[in-house]
Amino acid sequence: MISEIRRILWQIINLKDTTDVRGTIDSIRKNSAIKGYNVWILACGAMLASIGIDTNSAPVIIGAMLISPLMSPILGIGLSVGINDRKHLFIALENFLIAVIATLAVSSLYFSISPLGQVNPQITTRIEPTILDVLIALFGGIAGIVAVSRKEITNAIPGVAIATALMPPLCVAGYGIAKGSWFYFAGAFYLFFINSVFIALATYIICRFLGFPLTEFIDDQARRKAVRWIAAFVFLIIIPSGYFMYTFLQRNNQREAINRYITEVVEVGEHKVTKQEYTPGDSLNTLLLVLAGKYMSGDSVAWLESQLPAYDITDTRLRVIQGIGEEEVSQTALNIYKEIQPQMSFLRKRYDSLEVQIREMRQGPSLENQLSQ
Repeated sequence: MISEIRRILWQIINLKDTTDVRGTIDSIRKNSAIKGYNVWILACGAMLASIGIDTNSAPVIIGAMLISPLMSPILGIGLSVGINDRKHLFIALENFLIAVIATLAVSSLYFSISPLGQVNPQITTRIEPTILDVLIALFGGIAGIVAVSRKEITNAIPGVAIATALMPPLCVAGYGIAKGSWFYFAGAFYLFFINSVFIALATYIICRFLGFPLTEFIDDQARRKAVRWIAAFVFLIIIPSGYFMYTFLQRNNQREAINRYITEVVEVGEHKVTKQEYTPGDSLNTLLLVLAGKYMSGDSVAWLESQLPAYDITDTRLRVIQGIGEEEVSQTALNIYKEIQPQMSFLRKRYDSLEVQIREMRQGPSLENQLSQ
């Protein structure tokens, strides 16, 4: 019974029977060359991705990812390492470098002359990659090499191209170059780099799993040493993404805590938060809330601030700006009128008195006659 279950499971997950080893190697080597028409397609893809990023247009960016040949030299790198082919490894690395330089050149040129060039979500979401981006690249790479290695044609490659998203972060790195921002360049290029590394790693793993023949013989000791070097390199690459993941989770938990605080404490009465802004500081953070509704006294604001630690919002001061509705506007205007009415009455009386005196002076003898008498 158990052996039958194993046999059925193996039939379901077996890849080797439908693998075209020779065809896969030839196809990857052929498509990884960035020259001729591939250079034109790459440049057009980089320009489309840059325009899509600049205009915050997701459909344009997706189109750029679909036509971009950036993934091919990365598959070539993983394949060459997997079959121990040093000659084609250097060729794949050269093509990869050409593709990176060409994309950075096109994108940085575009953002240098673009009349827009403003920071938008398409840029900010690609400068702090996390472990999740590592997993996307790894499983996307596995899907990519599995699809490429099939004897039959599959439709997985377009989906892999979109999921791994190689072109957009490289174009954001070009944005960083154009704007002279090391922060944007480093963050976006790191995302592109980890995508590239883990796609190549996935290709290497699948090639070894499927038993692709080695081009050059390698003994067990050298193979174990190479595996250790690869593992160490991958670990070093992951470390920054782990830090970004930690900070991302912290910010997410903080947003959730602030939202719970607003819902359960601030908006319980006759108040509505129309705007919130959390600003980190060197020693003390600031939570700004803009309130609409009934006016809140200073004691009430102090009580709201005292409730912050209960929601793990520590080392934070509360700043409240109170807005008013239409009814409050009318009442406030009435109160102001009542306050200035006595002064207005006094000024009116003084004006009437001065007007009477001026009229009497005009009706009496002239100043010249008065002086001559």
